[in-house]
Amino acid sequence: MRALRIASAILLSGCCAGQVAPRTGKSTLIQRTLSQGSSQVQTALDKIKPTLSGPLPALEGFVAAGESSLDQYQRPYYHLTARVSPGPSGGSLVSVTAKISAWHENPPHSRYEILQSNGRLESDLLDRLQHSLQTKPAGNANADPPPDISAPLPQLPKHAGSDSLSNATKPEDSPLEAEAKGLQEILRNQSHPTNLVAVKEDLTPLLENATTDAKVLFLASAEDEFEVLDVGPEWVHVRISGLSRGWLRRSTVEVLDGSEIARTMSASAEAAIAAGPLFSISSEEVGTFPGDWGPLKGKRARIVTVQQAAGSGRITSPQDKLQFAASVFRKEALSPDADGLVLIFDAEDGGMIASTREGLDQWRRGNISEASFWKQCLLDPPEILGQTN
Repeated sequence: MRALRIASAILLSGCCAGQVAPRTGKSTLIQRTLSQGSSQVQTALDKIKPTLSGPLPALEGFVAAGESSLDQYQRPYYHLTARVSPGPSGGSLVSVTAKISAWHENPPHSRYEILQSNGRLESDLLDRLQHSLQTKPAGNANADPPPDISAPLPQLPKHAGSDSLSNATKPEDSPLEAEAKGLQEILRNQSHPTNLVAVKEDLTPLLENATTDAKVLFLASAEDEFEVLDVGPEWVHVRISGLSRGWLRRSTVEVLDGSEIARTMSASAEAAIAAGPLFSISSEEVGTFPGDWGPLKGKRARIVTVQQAAGSGRITSPQDKLQFAASVFRKEALSPDADGLVLIFDAEDGGMIASTREGLDQWRRGNISEASFWKQCLLDPPEILGQTN
């Protein structure tokens, strides 16, 4: 819904495609004085906190004019920071800044860059905040806002001998009371998920896979919140939005107050913490292919050597090697001078797996299935990965 709202703002704005501001540009601070007290404003701000960050559908209409073309940027993301302080003449002063980051595709120096906001996101937040504070119950413009339905509902005191109250007046028998409690539970579950973590620091990388050199999807900001899908020894699998997923290091996040994620850690995650990883990379280099396989014979390749993790005490199976090999071949980057990728298991029951650059690109792009990809690879010995189709 947030992405749709932002996309609507683009259409309503009628703005043409803008240009990217210099990376050194300062953030724009937008302020507005509201008549309500700081406590009331902060409460309203807390309710719309989930909309303070997320992916942008486009950069056009949200960044300040500059010199570079926006076509070179991908995966835009925004994060709003709002602070409430007492107003100089009463009321509250709300200060809002926006940080917009996007991936700049400019080989060989591609990177994430911070772009300068044009103020639209900040003004939109202030408008929504002011509207939520001014909304009154129908039929009484001067009435105070109704209490949040997620707050406990008042209960009539129960005393011995109160049988004079009819059954129809008992809260537990009231249809309206039962309906209100049902709505209260629904809103509590929607507004206060119990499986959230928050990012500790700005510019925390959210990665495509649970590896340090995986592709960076975007840079999260401090206090960004994500729904937890699974927890491992070093990584947390989170939902970004919709079907989008990503990975954060456990050391970069903290469990929110009231979250139950610590109690809902899966048994598999706890077992993984105790067992540790099965393999570890011992060396990486680009050199001449160490074999007679025709597609790479005499050519240069990226060679990754792995060993069984010390102290794991487990005999690795073909399925273990298959899972690890898939993660390496899926994420390992090839330099321009490498014609293929080689994975060597340095152990008595080890072996070698090799792929050409062309085969690797076809699989990563989804042009061939994983089973077809393994059939194109050199498997030495052939049974190293077991049954792969």
